[in-house]
Amino acid sequence: MCLAHLTVLDTTPPELVSVAAAAGFRTIGIRLTATPSVGVPPYDVLHEGPMLRETLLRLADTGVSVLDTEFLRFEPEHPVGVPERFLDVSARLGAKHVLVMSAEPEDERTLERFGELCDSAAQYDLTVGLEFAIYTGVRTLAHAADIVARSKRSNASVLIDALHFSRSGGVPAHVARIDPSLIRYAQVCDAGPDMPGPGDTSALIREARTGRLLPGDGVLPLAELMAALPAGVPVAIEAPCRATADLPALERAKRAYRALSALAGA
Repeated sequence: MCLAHLTVLDTTPPELVSVAAAAGFRTIGIRLTATPSVGVPPYDVLHEGPMLRETLLRLADTGVSVLDTEFLRFEPEHPVGVPERFLDVSARLGAKHVLVMSAEPEDERTLERFGELCDSAAQYDLTVGLEFAIYTGVRTLAHAADIVARSKRSNASVLIDALHFSRSGGVPAHVARIDPSLIRYAQVCDAGPDMPGPGDTSALIREARTGRLLPGDGVLPLAELMAALPAGVPVAIEAPCRATADLPALERAKRAYRALSALAGA
């Protein structure tokens, strides 16, 4: 079980390590790039300095490991999709995967850039997870699986996020339609019954960033989704909840741990 950074996004990477360990998590996902535009205090963990050093020290002291680093995005207006040192720092942190989304409108361009990223990541023994969402260039599970299969890269994978999966029309039975070897890990949260319209991008993004719910607090078929995932696949909880945003990060992490534990045991 893994604590995704978005659940307690107001923490810096070293704070995330400590909060996760205190809440019971042994694995985390770290956002290496933080932007004030989404309410995240800026920090610099991509270069040598106190933030990176302290993160590495706390990982060593707590025994917490890093499942993935986030997140990369292919933007048509930015032909270079990997920030300097992103892969190097990911490897130094001991991450197994890096996460990418694509805003490219053309599949062929996404495929080209995804292949290049996989090749670069392979040099660091990193797997690349392609995350899909209905408001991005890769909209559904089937679409993402097609891109990954066509890339023909051994370190390419599909990332299923329960919210994006549901909002793109996905149901647990769809998971069985793709090659299980393409799924290396997954992210879960719950959501309410009032789904934004598929064309309401701003509402969908707002829900994804601040309007998720803890497993068991919404209506998504999470037990069925968990059962459909390949056996042994790590699962991260990514559940930023607007209603509890004012609680201390440790309390939010503890609640996330209890919810994910209950779901994993269901």
